Amino acid sequence: MADHADGVRLLFDGKAASWPDKYTASGPLAVRLAQLAPAVGGLVRDGGDLLDLGCGSGELGRRLAARGYRVAGCDISPLMLGQARAADPAAAVPLVRLDSRWRTLPFRDGAFDGVVSSSVLEYVPDPAAVLLECARVLRPGGTLLCTVPDVAHPVRWLEWPLGAAARTPLGGAGIGAARRCWPRLACYLMYLRTSRQRRRASWWRAAASGAGLRPATLPGAAARAPLRLLAFTRHADAVSVALHDGGPHGDVRDR
Repeated sequence: MADHADGVRLLFDGKAASWPDKYTASGPLAVRLAQLAPAVGGLVRDGGDLLDLGCGSGELGRRLAARGYRVAGCDISPLMLGQARAADPAAAVPLVRLDSRWRTLPFRDGAFDGVVSSSVLEYVPDPAAVLLECARVLRPGGTLLCTVPDVAHPVRWLEWPLGAAARTPLGGAGIGAARRCWPRLACYLMYLRTSRQRRRASWWRAAASGAGLRPATLPGAAARAPLRLLAFTRHADAVSVALHDGGPHGDVRDR
């Protein structure tokens, strides 16, 4: 697990320099903004407190902050956070660096009205534990919005055999060889080596239920895409909420 966590951090450190370009209007990740921002607006109260879990270079968090939400971001990649700081010199979105092996989020219980996690749960070794942490930092009635790989989408079908091969020792050696000759292939294989969680929607709903989260109705109809957007609401009695001093998010500071 430690090697896997460090592999995820290294993967995204390596992507950090070009990551903001992917969120431009014609970039491949612009769809994430178009998918998640309206969903937040439909499910989280105006001006509410939001956590962008796995914020990357901060595009989603800054968009939501511009709409009046109070947003905090966190990520395991220091280079991604460096990009986010550079794009937000006024620190409208405070940032927290997580250790790659984090188990507990550095925020008080019930700190947020919403948690947004865009393409993060596929990389964690124990998504059920992360869902439990998301429930802990949500207020009663708060909403978790997350995107996960849609295993029914055709683009995912080839990922099963390629991902399994990439995670073998021979596959790891192949990534090293590909890095010298085909950098883009090496990057794709490294992604498959670290992006391990390929679950059906029913599995995510069951894991969320175990964390005290119930399905929420998404506004509008989502088009078929490689990513599935899921929404959950925290039960009022799901986890104990112990509010502490320290501002709206507790102890939030760049680390």
